[in-house]
Amino acid sequence: MVAAGPQRRCRVCRKAGAKRELTRWTVAAGMLKRDVRQTAPGRGYYSCSEQCAGILPKTIKGLVHV
Repeated sequence: MVAAGPQRRCRVCRKAGAKRELTRWTVAAGMLKRDVRQTAPGRGYYSCSEQCAGILPKTIKGLVHV
């Protein structure tokens, strides 16, 4: 069995999936930003759905909450 590309895990629900199927987020200037190209420098956080994306900021220390 051949892997279907890089695998990542949702930070919130821990569901694993192909990197291209998940949304990547990075922290820039204390704010969480969607990384559409999945190439931004820094630590990446992944979410599998809009519901998990809404919870994601609560799981990361050091964010500026607006």
